[in-house]
Parts: sequence; structure tokens; C-alpha cells
Amino acid sequence: MKKLVLKNEEMFPEVSKMLEDGHKVTIPVKGVSMLPTIVGERDLVVLEASQSYKKDDIVLFCLGGRWILHRVIKADGDHFVIRGDGVLKNVEKCTPAHIKGRVETILRKGKTAVNPYSTWQLLKLRIWNLLRPLRRYLLFIYRHLPWIRKYLT
Repeated sequence: MKKLVLKNEEMFPEVSKMLEDGHKVTIPVKGVSMLPTIVGERDLVVLEASQSYKKDDIVLFCLGGRWILHRVIKADGDHFVIRGDGVLKNVEKCTPAHIKGRVETILRKGKTAVNPYSTWQLLKLRIWNLLRPLRRYLLFIYRHLPWIRKYLT
């Protein structure tokens, strides 16, 4: 089976348009900024449009021409502070106009559906947030010791 590879500049405007039209869109994920919640090159996400966004939502947004999938860590009226689960310090700040959609489902290995807002997933997120001082080391272990991944995801 051939794999179609599109540049972000080509794909995401179409994804945004489909979301605006009320469709759900499934896209592959790249990168490590959402580790351990979403694994790039392995997981898919199902996006949906939403009228409002809140803390802990995983959102697709466009900021400065870059398309990013990260989690809302603070929602303050019309302003959001967003950071990837695997990002140690940096945050993005945006408005609802920048946000194009919300992750409805994570498809682990493209197959197993996971609700990222279930009680279990949010509990894992709270524990991950408590481990903030150790994240640098945990992420290093996760990225560099492949055999351990099967126990963590």
C-alpha cells in the first residue's frame, strides 16, 4: 500500500475546512510533544469542531503559520494557554480563532479507540503533571529505551 505524504501547508487548511463544515477528521500525528499521551508516527487522532474549549482539551490550532496539537492548560475567557504533555517549559497563548478543532478520540496504533477525557485518562494526566520535576528524565528513558515503551503505553 502506498502512503500519501502531504505538506502541512497543503493538508491542514483542508482539515480546517472539513471541521468547519461539521465533519470529523482523522489525522496521523508526528512529533514527541504530546508524549506519553499521544505517540507520533504511531497514533491517529479523530478531530471534531467545537463551540467552546476548556482546560484539558487537546486541540489543533494554527499559530504563526504552524499547526500544533497540544493540550489546553489554562482557559481564561477568550484566551488559552496551551502546552504539549511532553513539553517541559514552553507554552503557547492563543484565542478561540486560532483553534480549529478538538481531539475526540485517540486511535492507539491506528486501531484501539481511547477517550482522552475519560476518568482513567484524566487521572493519568494528573499523575503526569505531578511528576513535572521528573519529566525530563522520564521522557529521556521513554525515548531512548524502546523496550520499556510497551509497559508505559
